[in-house]
Amino acid sequence: MIIELYKSISSGLKAVKNCKIYREDVPQNFKIPSFLVTIYEQNPTRGINGRLKNEVNMDILYFPEKKGEAELQEECWNVGQALTRGFVVPGFKIKNRNLKIEDNVLHFMFDVDYR
Repeated sequence: MIIELYKSISSGLKAVKNCKIYREDVPQNFKIPSFLVTIYEQNPTRGINGRLKNEVNMDILYFPEKKGEAELQEECWNVGQALTRGFVVPGFKIKNRNLKIEDNVLHFMFDVDYR
């Protein structure tokens, strides 16, 4: 199911901004601009009738193109707004969207529930 989640996230990101997408690890010569999709926590529980319910906490990092400090911040906020407004993950429910910028890298965090 995690593979399907990554594929859906990737298609959702491509719809917002068409750039390289990495999963869980940044290779040595990665290209920018790019996204890095990571899972930072997972919480499996039993749902109705004993079915497994899983909540996954995602962090999508966006690495902007190299420019001046003000341009980096502006690019991060623009991509963040586009993600907040237009990012969908087909087949999964997204909740608790949150944005922050640290060290000129955008962090777009959200939770995904699935059964």
